[in-house]
Amino acid sequence: MLFGRRKPGYTTTVDAAADPEQVILDLQKAEMAAKKKPKAEVFDIDAASETARRLKETGSIFDGSAAKTGEDVIAAVERETDALAAKQAGAQPAPAQTSTPDDAEKPQLLDFLAAAPEAEGDPYADQPTVTAPELPELTPAQELAGYIRSRSAAALVTPHALLVSEVENADELLTQMPADPQCTDIVSRTGTKDTYYYSSANMSDNYAMIAQLIEDRDLCVMVAEMVRFNARVYPSATPLRYFRRSPYDLTQEAIEQTWQAMQGRPEYADIEELTNNQNERFLFSTKHLTRRYAKAISDVDEWTD
Repeated sequence: MLFGRRKPGYTTTVDAAADPEQVILDLQKAEMAAKKKPKAEVFDIDAASETARRLKETGSIFDGSAAKTGEDVIAAVERETDALAAKQAGAQPAPAQTSTPDDAEKPQLLDFLAAAPEAEGDPYADQPTVTAPELPELTPAQELAGYIRSRSAAALVTPHALLVSEVENADELLTQMPADPQCTDIVSRTGTKDTYYYSSANMSDNYAMIAQLIEDRDLCVMVAEMVRFNARVYPSATPLRYFRRSPYDLTQEAIEQTWQAMQGRPEYADIEELTNNQNERFLFSTKHLTRRYAKAISDVDEWTD
């Protein structure tokens, strides 16, 4: 048996023929060496009592003082054991302080919540449902105006013939629009083939003019009007390639055929052609530009600063 905990590879057995005093000294040295280890070992009183009991059975005593006082081995071992346990208890580190003096002064969350006054009413109660005000019912004229607006937003004018074919009493509804404050944005343009309606809130007047010319499908009128418009407003000559772009989307062949059809007709006598210094062809209106000026603004500068 060990005097203390049994260690792997360390075993001491008390022999009857061994010197009892030497045995006790060896056990005390082992205990002292165990105390010097980083982690203190727990003193095993049962193992010590067992060792003392065997010594008593052999008639051995610890030392001469024990024999003189008549103290038996068990009592001596218990006394030594108590002294060693008390010494080990004193060597144990004090338990870590888990609280500070200020902890008592800090409010606890649960106590704070329990002491808080109850809120009046339920803050999570369902809010009353607010019903959106009902929109006034549209009149037939306003509904027709909405249809024209939707087409204008899609870059389309609305021919009068289309309205008559799709809407009952279309003419009557169109006459009601000017007096209706909800329909003041609906205006019209008169072309060579029909009258066209559009929303001035969704389409500019200039674009409406272009859309009307395209809807009329008279290419000669369309080309002449756009050449005159560019010469008057900007002023500038109009390159022939201009009509190949959106929203005209004419082919080069269609442009050439249209220009040939315009020549020799008196209503297009003011439309003339010129070629700039880059050999690009332009059309201009003599009503608004002289040939010299049209040529000057069409040429590309060949010099830089």
